[in-house]
Amino acid sequence: MSLRNHCRPFVALSLAAAALPAQAATRAGERAIPVLDSARLMSDLSALSADSMEGRRFGTPGGARARAYLLRAFARIGLQPPPGGFSLPFSAQSRTGADIGGVNLVGVVRGTVHADRYIVVSAHYDHLGLRNGELFNGADDNASGTAALLAIAAWTVAHPPQNSMLFAWFDGEESGLLGAKAFLRHPPVPLDRIVADVNLDMVGRSAAGELFAAGATPWPIMRPLLEGVADSALVKLRLGHDSGGGQDNWTNQSDHGVFHEHGIPFVYFGVEDHPDYHRATDRVERIPPSFYYRSARTIADFARRLDQSAEPVARARAAGAPGPSRR
Repeated sequence: MSLRNHCRPFVALSLAAAALPAQAATRAGERAIPVLDSARLMSDLSALSADSMEGRRFGTPGGARARAYLLRAFARIGLQPPPGGFSLPFSAQSRTGADIGGVNLVGVVRGTVHADRYIVVSAHYDHLGLRNGELFNGADDNASGTAALLAIAAWTVAHPPQNSMLFAWFDGEESGLLGAKAFLRHPPVPLDRIVADVNLDMVGRSAAGELFAAGATPWPIMRPLLEGVADSALVKLRLGHDSGGGQDNWTNQSDHGVFHEHGIPFVYFGVEDHPDYHRATDRVERIPPSFYYRSARTIADFARRLDQSAEPVARARAAGAPGPSRR
């Protein structure tokens, strides 16, 4: 995640613990919440934040290895390519002014009712790489969102949506939201057919057991959907961080901000700051499996509800005024 300061003590990872929350599906009021593959979720998180990925820095071999891993997952899941294919290369300048080539990855699950209307569900897969001899694995930022997106995509393939769902893994977020900007400059589907973006960036850990959802203030159409999810959420889902000034307003602090600038409604899911943000200590051992799994399921539940109630959101998107005035 860009531009945020990031609190949580060490929690040992346990794949067995990750599987336990699946039992929650049998509890009253939770049966409709998507049940994800917890073991695969943790396995993907571990692989994407492994030392072999070298921190997945934009324009590096580590980033390329992460893409290769994701493309293998696409085949396993059964995602379909948009017309331009799974890989969307782009060229951009980093914050230092260097020209770097990046690659966004996208996959589609076709809608059964509105196949030509798209909900984008996104996460950035890049991180900071190697700096001064230190490896920044980026487990929470943002292997957590990247792996959760794979799990939600797999559930969506097995439970076809009404609207087409375009899953997007962006490159270059840490260098200035470069992948999201390239995506919206050259979208793989007509831009006016994208009705919303659901963005995941750091969803793996919270000392308070809280997951935040930003977007209901600039896009009030999202508030009733979010409140409905919060009523039965498997974590403490709080609405906020989307008004006022400074870094407490997350509206433009990850890839969803680029969609917002184009007048596209968004909801951003993320946790509050912790001491390992943008540090070499952001490792998989510090992600508590139980919270992470419940967080991913909560986000999947929102995506499902958004798909089922997309008509008013599409109208809000049609009425939206793109441009910097939304900042």
